[in-house]
Amino acid sequence: MLSRRSLLGTLAAPALAAPTRRPNFLIILSDDHHWQCVGAAGNPHVKTPNIDRLMARGVRFSDAVISTSQCAPSRGILLSGLESYQTGLESNGYTTFRHWKGRTAPEQLRRSGYDTILVGKWHIDVTPRECGFSEAPLWLKPASSNYVNPQLRQGLDGADQEVQGHITDLFTEAAEAALRDRKNPFLLWLSYTAPHTPWSEPERYRKPFEGRNAELAPPAWPKPTPEEAARVAAQRAGAAKAGKKKGGKKGGFPDTGGRGGAVFDWETYYAVIHHLDEGVGRVIAALERTGQWDNTLVVFLGDNGYLCGARGLQGKVYPWDQSIRIPFTVSGGVVKKPGVSDAPAASVDVPATLLDYAGVKPSHRMAGLSLKPVVNGGRFGRQENFSSWNDGRVEALFAGVAVEPYRAVRGGGWKYILWESRKEALYDLRTDPAEARDLSGEASQAPALARMRSALKRRMKETADPAAGWLT
Repeated sequence: MLSRRSLLGTLAAPALAAPTRRPNFLIILSDDHHWQCVGAAGNPHVKTPNIDRLMARGVRFSDAVISTSQCAPSRGILLSGLESYQTGLESNGYTTFRHWKGRTAPEQLRRSGYDTILVGKWHIDVTPRECGFSEAPLWLKPASSNYVNPQLRQGLDGADQEVQGHITDLFTEAAEAALRDRKNPFLLWLSYTAPHTPWSEPERYRKPFEGRNAELAPPAWPKPTPEEAARVAAQRAGAAKAGKKKGGKKGGFPDTGGRGGAVFDWETYYAVIHHLDEGVGRVIAALERTGQWDNTLVVFLGDNGYLCGARGLQGKVYPWDQSIRIPFTVSGGVVKKPGVSDAPAASVDVPATLLDYAGVKPSHRMAGLSLKPVVNGGRFGRQENFSSWNDGRVEALFAGVAVEPYRAVRGGGWKYILWESRKEALYDLRTDPAEARDLSGEASQAPALARMRSALKRRMKETADPAAGWLT
């Protein structure tokens, strides 16, 4: 016969030994998203109340970068946890893992019991099924699409077919539906095309910004002159007129990826982001409505930055901060200590973070580190973040221009860039956030230059970077 003490101990044991539920994961990707084009980053003009609230409920990484600033390699990094030069998925001209056949993070989660669901833009040649997704309710195979009545695929084996509606709403609705009736832990990978071109938005999203282009740039942005603003208005009117001839679509400037002399069309860009923000709010509301917020880790980030006319450039890829910095937050009910962190986070850290929270041992050595310690109020295991470009071919960019391969290192307020030609640059971001003054040739900055070179050399060794010879 059990004593009262033994009986109480027996009854208590199951509660003490009860397994902890593994967290769900919701990854939300925006596309071509300038880091300062969310209100939480200090921009008073853009309208992103839902993204701002999501960031306020989590940890916003204020100094985060994308590990390779282009659509396809960015996705390869988020799938593999490796740098683009480690896998061979290096650019939009190389959209498959050319020398890596390991297990992606979604595949590792699927094998451990997760439902893995893809909604949205894909843009790599390896299929979602091959990358570990068990479901794909609605997805876009190529790089971009018309916003209205796009050609999308339904199901892992679906074929392209026109789907009636606006692409931002269609992806939002598919994500809302995917959150219903989930019994297993899940990874929902939601990849919007917004704010990637070709832009097209209903008037209600455009109206708050119309006629205000001269005042809409982010705070750190040089404001255009009235003459430049007038030129933008004329170009936008021409684009809208041309769009109407093709079926009533409204668009902004083309995503050339190269040089562009036009002042940027902030009005249309903000309208697209405004619509994106509404979609994010709806998906988060669905997460809460289904009772899953408390046990979900939500990661929101841009797939790359966007130059928006900086240095006379449109698109991304280049090593400048407007191209490689991104909006990035880790949020959700799993996060218990909201705040802002200047830890040098990068997109390559996302897969390691997911596997860490899921309690899954990575199948291979990852180039990224888990952000879980930072989210829990601790220290990060790295002092710098890194961004790379490895494809100097003209075919790497849609615009048909070549960008010289480079490696960029940011940390401690400094930024160092090394190009394939061995040319280098050093910037003090604390006093020169516009990266206007290269200090690499100044004797007084030799210690900082040596420190940043050393950081890059360590990274190259850790990741078996084929560009290691550039430093010799």
